[in-house]
Amino acid sequence: MIFGLVGVFVLLPRWQEQRQSSAADGEAVEEAPSPDSPTPTTPEPAPTTDSTNSDPIPIPPLSPTSRPAPARPRSTPRIQPSTAERQYIAAMSEGLNALENRRWQAAQSAFEQASRLRPGTPEVADGLARAKAGRRLETIADGIRRAREYERNEAWREAEKTYSAVLAIDPESAEALEGWSRTDSRATLDEKLEFHIATPGRLSTAKVFADAASTLEEAMDTVPSGPRLESQTARLEALLTRASTPVAVVLESDEYTDVVVHRVGRLGTFSRRELNLKPGAYTVVGSRDGYRDVRLRLVVPPGSPPKPLAVKCTERL
Repeated sequence: MIFGLVGVFVLLPRWQEQRQSSAADGEAVEEAPSPDSPTPTTPEPAPTTDSTNSDPIPIPPLSPTSRPAPARPRSTPRIQPSTAERQYIAAMSEGLNALENRRWQAAQSAFEQASRLRPGTPEVADGLARAKAGRRLETIADGIRRAREYERNEAWREAEKTYSAVLAIDPESAEALEGWSRTDSRATLDEKLEFHIATPGRLSTAKVFADAASTLEEAMDTVPSGPRLESQTARLEALLTRASTPVAVVLESDEYTDVVVHRVGRLGTFSRRELNLKPGAYTVVGSRDGYRDVRLRLVVPPGSPPKPLAVKCTERL
């Protein structure tokens, strides 16, 4: 027991010194650190002489107020776009979207609106150029497509006009040049065939008959043919055959009248005369001394004989 008391008196002063030292250290830590000094993360306990008889005194943490507040950047005031600026942006957006979807007319209208808001802007000029180029190419392609459709239907003059419209846009289009040349010649042939078919009576004239025969030969040599051309060829051939097939014609007279048939010759006097004439119109003249001449028109239809024609001079002079 005496030894225990002696130990207490010996250790007590040391413990008190340690406590005072620890308190002094704690007060030093509680002082606010300077902004340049690093903030301690883990406090180290004060050394003790005897761990069995003394407890370490914890160091209090730093107060939040001792740390400097971070600097906040000043917010820049946002500038609102003007009405014209918003309209320009909307027009450009609409134009670009229309370009992407190949709506050339809508794109051109949108870029023209943007150009009015900002004249001379490079991006607007580029958009307008792209829209016009796209519309031009689309018009050419559509024209050639329609011309080919006309060709398939043997509507040659419509096809020729459509190719001409394409050439007005692009004079260097090889496809349009070739199509125009092809359809123009076919349209001319088609019109000649239709003309001769619609006027078969003119085939009695030698010149017209020769032209129709030449047209028929050209039609037979033309390829590709097609249903329309085949029909025209067959009809004109039938008309030419009828026009070149003689028809029996009967002339009646009084045996005193001298009869002449133009393009045939002089028949003289007779009471009845039968002729084989090609279809067409003929002029018949009768003459007799002391009588007024008669002039008659004889129409010979193809395929069927006309009524007998009386040629007599009956009016005295």
